[in-house]
Amino acid sequence: MAGMPSPDRQVLIIDDEPSWVEVLSRELKKQNYQTTVAYDAASGRKAVVEDGFDGIVLLDLRLPDADGMDLIEPLLAARPGLRIIMMTAHGTAADEDQARQRGVHLFVSKSEGKSRIIGAVESAMALLKQASELEHYREILGERYRFEGILTRSPKMKKLFEMLEHVVDSKVSVLLQGESGTGKELVARALHYEGPRRNGPFIAVNCGGIPETLLESELFGHERGAFTGAVALKKGKFELADGGTLFLDEIGEMPLHLQVKLLRVLQERQVERIGGTAPRSIDVRIVSATHRDLMEMVREKRFREDLYYRLAVFPVYLPPLREREGDIGLLAQHFLEKAVREEGKGPRAISSAALTALEAYPFPGNVRELENIINRAVLVATNEVIVPRDLPLGVLETFRPEDRVAPQAGPQPERGLAELDDVNRLVGQINAARALPRVGLDQAFDVLFGSLADLPSADLVEQALIERALKLADGNVAEAAKALGMSRATIYRRIRKEPVKGEAETA
Repeated sequence: MAGMPSPDRQVLIIDDEPSWVEVLSRELKKQNYQTTVAYDAASGRKAVVEDGFDGIVLLDLRLPDADGMDLIEPLLAARPGLRIIMMTAHGTAADEDQARQRGVHLFVSKSEGKSRIIGAVESAMALLKQASELEHYREILGERYRFEGILTRSPKMKKLFEMLEHVVDSKVSVLLQGESGTGKELVARALHYEGPRRNGPFIAVNCGGIPETLLESELFGHERGAFTGAVALKKGKFELADGGTLFLDEIGEMPLHLQVKLLRVLQERQVERIGGTAPRSIDVRIVSATHRDLMEMVREKRFREDLYYRLAVFPVYLPPLREREGDIGLLAQHFLEKAVREEGKGPRAISSAALTALEAYPFPGNVRELENIINRAVLVATNEVIVPRDLPLGVLETFRPEDRVAPQAGPQPERGLAELDDVNRLVGQINAARALPRVGLDQAFDVLFGSLADLPSADLVEQALIERALKLADGNVAEAAKALGMSRATIYRRIRKEPVKGEAETA
């Protein structure tokens, strides 16, 4: 579609034949390109070197003041992103080989006509756009995965980042230790994108998530025919990470026989594919991670001591979320904004009572669990503020009487006080229930609900039952549904606060 040419659709024509230049310019403008013309080598060089042209160059092989071949390298030195298409009426195969060696994108004959030239421009522009997008995404990743891009107010985390700054530019192996969900891969990516390897690949392998029979091939690759099913050559993760960083997550899950091969690769800096005979040199930085106590595994002979010291040149401990002072509220708001963007609607804030409940929770699943809790709250919330009833019952159960939310002195919104009362009453009921012996339902209700004011809504009771059943069933919806006499569809609807349309699906 015709229109104003965009700034990135720029073509510089360096050719001394006015009639040919006119034909090309006219055809390129029809395709929405903007053209600049230079009739000799000096003008072409000035357009790029001094005037800053950056785009597609159509360069004639023969120019009145120079050989076009001699113009290639100065142009690319000034603007490495240029795509140069060399045109000629009398070129040879030797000319084409020389042009390609010097960095020309395409070598075309004028005798092929203007349509061939326009096609070459379109091809070069597509590659130019692709390269630009790749660089853009690389910049985004680089910004996202830097230490300053990791959300934290915690003094422990800030001290950790200060310590990691000492090894950003180093090649030493880093071992990240900590509970599951603490963000070990995020820190590994930050190490990569902060350092000199940022333009190289970052390859992550979960050693515990790949079957043992496939892990060796994933890491080291294989030759065609190396084993049954090896129908084609496959490069391993070590080769793919050459020039960059290889992140070995859950390294404690690696079987002993592969630990031996990994140790050899780290010592020799060479990798040999399964079924291969020629080792290949690699330049890879290793960052590994584990939630296990590797030294205990070494003592139990389940992890090689020599491999441990190869991997743990610079060991780092990532604190769990419950030890990261000030981070729960910060991360909860971040995950809330992210979930709202992805869902297109939902609550816009977290109430003080809900935040108090979150801060009292130990988060055994750490940051990953917090994100899941917020995502769920966005789905079940019925207004623009997340309140305690939108949180899983397991979060509310962590309240102790001394942790209950107390109203602050001074004027407060009426709704806020009512919400705090709801939380404190529910917490009190939960704690009272914990002290009950095995009694009938009527007796339990006598203890829990002594007056009408103590009665929760039917929705809240049903939600609590569903949450409890799911917890006892380890998240198995079918088992929870069977225990409650509900269908799985009903449980899904109740969790999402959807109206029940029927009970067609059975448990």
